[in-house]
Amino acid sequence: MRKTGSYKKLGAIEYFIPDALPPKDPVLEVNAEMMTLYGEASAALSKLNEMAGHVPNVERFLKAYSIKEALLSSSIEGIHTTLLDVFTQPLVSSKPSKNTQLVLNYAKALESAIVLMKDQGLPLVNRVILAAHKELMTCGDGDKASPGNYRKQSVSVGRLVPPPAQDVVDLMADLEKYINADSDLPPLIRAGLVHAQFETIHPFLDGNGRVGRLLIVLMLLEGNVLEVPILYPSYYFKKHHAEYYQRLNAIEREGDFEGWICYFLKTIKESSADAYARAKDIQALDEHYAEMIRSDVNFIKVKETALQALSIMFTMPVIGISELAQKMGKSYNTAAKLCLLFVRKGILHAETNDQKRNKLYRFDAYLKLLEKEYA
Repeated sequence: MRKTGSYKKLGAIEYFIPDALPPKDPVLEVNAEMMTLYGEASAALSKLNEMAGHVPNVERFLKAYSIKEALLSSSIEGIHTTLLDVFTQPLVSSKPSKNTQLVLNYAKALESAIVLMKDQGLPLVNRVILAAHKELMTCGDGDKASPGNYRKQSVSVGRLVPPPAQDVVDLMADLEKYINADSDLPPLIRAGLVHAQFETIHPFLDGNGRVGRLLIVLMLLEGNVLEVPILYPSYYFKKHHAEYYQRLNAIEREGDFEGWICYFLKTIKESSADAYARAKDIQALDEHYAEMIRSDVNFIKVKETALQALSIMFTMPVIGISELAQKMGKSYNTAAKLCLLFVRKGILHAETNDQKRNKLYRFDAYLKLLEKEYA
């Protein structure tokens, strides 16, 4: 049995301190099952990347996909809200519920990490991880989680007590070195190892699960395995949450990295397949409504403006007339007439309230696709 760490007793508490990656004594065994799953996961990712490359202006859909992952990742932690609430919140004056704010924060955390890595050229280092955690946990009571800082006290995860606080900085420095070191292992398998190590270290008071799942997407992006962040690994983790914890626990108890990596590869394979099917359906919906606008005589005088509005609606599936006008650079009246036309054609649905000037409109067909459960 592989030794994966050591125990340190301080007072009455026994802490588990994981050894630095990669697995040693013995090294990770890339067995036949792992090779098969690796091939299937890689193929599913390639298919997803290819689909993303064929979708015109894929950036339109990135926010929706990041919010999909945010909802799934947050729900694993018992943080529940709805897609409609998340998309509606930026357009209303009322304060969001704590759960809705935390989901919005997750999407911001992913975005801020990507900006640091792509726009500022940072590798995936602890500065990026800490910045993501700060975005994620800055939310009222979330301040108790010390946003953007490693924990200064002990935590427990089930029966496991992660490393004492004084060891966290050094352990995360070792993890940073592994993330950025050369390796014979492919990025996809390394991402699985890093996620497991991060969760074992449990460096924050709260938000470890969400940051750890976000870390998967960031590693796949940095490793050029994923071209755009339209993957949501929380999809599979949520469906198979009991096995998720069993596999992580087996690393500490039995040194079973191989079982965890096989589970992780299934996660990537199934999550990629789900994201691909959703992207394909979104593309078909886009083409359907674009063709309607081009061919329907009711749109003949406003065809180009309507196509512009349709593109915006894929970034803001809940929208008001003022917001649509601003995004298009058109007058309020122009946007209002378009919304009414879209309602008549069944593309948009008006929110049921008595307001006239601040009425919101839902792009229901798109919202349903984002919420759809794929097999």
